[in-house]
Amino acid sequence: MYVSDVVKIAEHARVVRPASSLAVAVAVAASAVTKRYGGIAALKGIDLAIEEGEIFGIIGPNGAGKSTLFDVLCGIVQPTSGEVQLFGRSISGMQPHEVARLGVARSFQRTAVFAEASVSQNLCFAWHRMSGHSVLGRLFHSRHWHRDQEACQDRARHILEITGLWEDRNRSASVLAYGVQRRLAVGVALMTDPEILFLDEPAAGMDDHDSAGFVDLIRRVAPGRTVVLVEHDMTVIRALCHRCLAMADGRPLVSGEPLDVLQHPEVVEAYLGAEDA
Repeated sequence: MYVSDVVKIAEHARVVRPASSLAVAVAVAASAVTKRYGGIAALKGIDLAIEEGEIFGIIGPNGAGKSTLFDVLCGIVQPTSGEVQLFGRSISGMQPHEVARLGVARSFQRTAVFAEASVSQNLCFAWHRMSGHSVLGRLFHSRHWHRDQEACQDRARHILEITGLWEDRNRSASVLAYGVQRRLAVGVALMTDPEILFLDEPAAGMDDHDSAGFVDLIRRVAPGRTVVLVEHDMTVIRALCHRCLAMADGRPLVSGEPLDVLQHPEVVEAYLGAEDA
């Protein structure tokens, strides 16, 4: 991001979270989290609390540690020290599939779909990965398996409609335009109706039109769940996030509403230093 981007972003309307008189629970919490790779400290004492129902962004120049933090928060990578909790439950020592069963799903920076399968098949694959049914149950089409198939089809229809993929449902994922593939990746993550949705640079490589469509999609699917995203496109961060955390050199710099964070002198300096490096 260039300094001129901050000026442009400041012109956008402020994202306002609906007020509530009730105490808001914490969905994702990190306490004194560090991560070392050999002698390199990728994360240096991260403390973080993301509220239920919040859309939260993680930003920073290349090498800031944001992707490492993202992977630690969703259980893909174990921290060297410190603790991550989801809904008050520690995920220390959990395998990624165990974390997923807590109501967590993520999309990846690379579009992780089965290229030769249809859009609908990709959605159903995601459902069955989490269904827990045995291979024998599928082979012999047990009564439970049939009920699960019906539930899968119902869920897939809903996802196809909400993501705008209905017309593409029978097309191979390999022939979809890049922006449509990214929408499919989000749809795959949504198949299990996660309570926490992690998005890894979801707008990467999109043009302005696709990026605007992605923002609309996340706004449609966000109610009732917590969304955490790493993103380089500050217009997306500004349009979507209630709060964001800016990082540099593995440390937290500033957190707060996106406009305030992006205008903070330390954040501007971090991006200027990255440009000059």
